[in-house]
Amino acid sequence: MKKIFTILTFSLLTCAFAQERIVHQGRMWHPKPMQGDKMEAAMAKKTQKYNVGNENYPMNSFRVITGKDQGAVLRITSRTFADRDKYTLRKSEMDYWQKNVIPHVDMSKDAGTSLWRKMENHSYNGSGNSDRLRYTQVTEYLVGSGNMQEWNQLRSKLVEAHKKTGSKARFNHYYRFSGGETHLIHMSVYFDSWEDYDKLTSVFSTELYDKAHGKGTSKKWLDHQSNIVKRRSTFIREHLPELSSIE
Repeated sequence: MKKIFTILTFSLLTCAFAQERIVHQGRMWHPKPMQGDKMEAAMAKKTQKYNVGNENYPMNSFRVITGKDQGAVLRITSRTFADRDKYTLRKSEMDYWQKNVIPHVDMSKDAGTSLWRKMENHSYNGSGNSDRLRYTQVTEYLVGSGNMQEWNQLRSKLVEAHKKTGSKARFNHYYRFSGGETHLIHMSVYFDSWEDYDKLTSVFSTELYDKAHGKGTSKKWLDHQSNIVKRRSTFIREHLPELSSIE
């Protein structure tokens, strides 16, 4: 009964604040063999023509540079639900995309659009830098369908550990609520060069966690997470300014 009440409360709060919260709409586009440059060039022209200067339809693009989707371009627009109601795709815009971009896209790999929200309570920035950086390492977690409450508790304790120890780490968490498996979590860690990547502050370490919560607590945390996470993978993406309408 307690779990049911928690789920109902979360659902009601989600509905109540839906008009205010930012929704991140993403779609990944895979180029046909040897056509990645042509696809990106067409996307860049489309972005300059239809997205730059349009406050209701901001666009950021990223090229995936490691993992199974390497070479694909992820396009993300971040708006509130109210903003989404203000912008209707124009026929000329759709025609441009179909004529100039789609011929270079491998639609057999298309998974459609997905919608994400940032998990504010599971995000932390002790780096002193909130600028957009060139690269993002994304760690993807598929959490068991009955384990989200446990996941939330574990991540809250992790953020608490960073706050208590004054960590210099920077990370955000996002969850997908539409467009696929809904217990999918992305953790994003940011860096500006490969040299910086080699020096990134770890999101989790035995030393950090035990210092904050007591000796031996890190092992219990890891064991608990291993029991509720069904799949984990990591990839890196690179921001593409020429395919983006905002910094």
